[in-house]
Amino acid sequence: MQIAEQVFLVLFGTMSLGLLFSFSPLFNKQNRTSLNGYWVLAVGSYASGFFIFALVPSVHPALLTPANICILGTNIFSGLLFRSWRQPIDRPLLIAAWGALLVLGITYETIRQNGGFADRVVFVTTAFAICLIWQGYEVARLIYAKGPVILKFIFGLILITLLLTLTRTFTTINLNLGHVSNIFNEEILSRLLRWGTQGTMLLTFFGIGTFYLQRQISERQQMIGALSSKDNALTSEIEEKNQVQQLLVERDELIQSLISAKKSAEVGALSAALAHELNQPLCAIQLNAECLQMELSSDVPNPLIKDELLARILEDNQRASEIITALRQIFSNTTLVPQRVDLVDMVSSLEKLFLPSAKKANISIRRNYPITGGCHVEVHPQEFQQVLLNLLNNAVQALSDITDRERCIGITISKSGNRAYLSVSDNGDGIDPTTQATIFNLLSSTKYSGMGLGLWLSQHIIERHKGRLYIAAQPGWATTFMIELPLNE
Repeated sequence: MQIAEQVFLVLFGTMSLGLLFSFSPLFNKQNRTSLNGYWVLAVGSYASGFFIFALVPSVHPALLTPANICILGTNIFSGLLFRSWRQPIDRPLLIAAWGALLVLGITYETIRQNGGFADRVVFVTTAFAICLIWQGYEVARLIYAKGPVILKFIFGLILITLLLTLTRTFTTINLNLGHVSNIFNEEILSRLLRWGTQGTMLLTFFGIGTFYLQRQISERQQMIGALSSKDNALTSEIEEKNQVQQLLVERDELIQSLISAKKSAEVGALSAALAHELNQPLCAIQLNAECLQMELSSDVPNPLIKDELLARILEDNQRASEIITALRQIFSNTTLVPQRVDLVDMVSSLEKLFLPSAKKANISIRRNYPITGGCHVEVHPQEFQQVLLNLLNNAVQALSDITDRERCIGITISKSGNRAYLSVSDNGDGIDPTTQATIFNLLSSTKYSGMGLGLWLSQHIIERHKGRLYIAAQPGWATTFMIELPLNE
């Protein structure tokens, strides 16, 4: 019987070593997870305990102490392993775990020398049960945090192991086995409980290995998902570059058409201004697209940089598209169909779109709409909105260097006779009279970044609507641009 039990112990120890070497590749650095030392200690101590137990009859009963300490150490290291899944192990807890293992070893050796078999069993199983309760608590926390299903299997095995351990404790006490020469003279029931306990622990280690396997599979799925997202981003970036190329082609076609037409000397000047005006956003798009491609090709793309580059590309793309669309409308032979709109409603809607930008620049908007019964005009909405946005943006730029007073933009709508009046004012430093005389000329600009296309284009649009765009005097304001349109009541 003793030889058969020794063979059984060696078999269990060999299975434990096989388990350790089978699942250890899941923890290597190539698989993005370093080898967990608590796993090695737990399974290694488990296997060592069985091999030492097998040597006890042939060597000396004193080996019972390291054998039992190895088994108890297995439970302590398992508890640390479960806790490490939830949070890093701090140094005080680690010191306490090793200290507890040392105290258990000293206490067991004292009991072995001075007590009986039942005393040793009760001590070991009680310590065993405390460690299992701790393990169950840590696993339960992970389950509560919506961990994988395998954790429920591990938790169930821990409960079964705890039940078998407590049953063995009570059985030992009730049987009152007394003092015996060594541990292998236990009653059959106690022996079955012991091997049942060790068997469930072995199954628990299988569950731990399965947990790591599932986690590795999940990490690889996330990696595949990230690569898929990266591919989608690269595809989107390629599409953006294609759009840029298309805009470049359209620019060249438009410039060539303007040059060939030779409608006037001003058209020739316009083609040069257009080339420069479009080159700025298109070159910026090209540069930002290349930067975005480099960022997306990196191993760990920065989402903040990616979003900023995409925002720049979209902003410059919108700017280039608006210029091309507006100029196509101006020089096309097609007749735009104006719509009858309420000037107050249109300006109010556009103001809502502009308000966030004004707030960001710390600029207040002052409205003055003393209109009753509406103020209806016939305009092409898209073109008129472009004019108004251009005037508002000019006002923002005029206020950009103002720091000694509140920065304000005023919008006034009025009507007199058969004419409607819309003014956009700012309290900046104003425009000198010399500049005012040429401000609506092509290539005239007071802005460092501009080429004098915006105001010239805005005046051209308003004149197509049988109106006027001019600089007017407005009390309390440094600069006022006035739009005059015929009413359509």
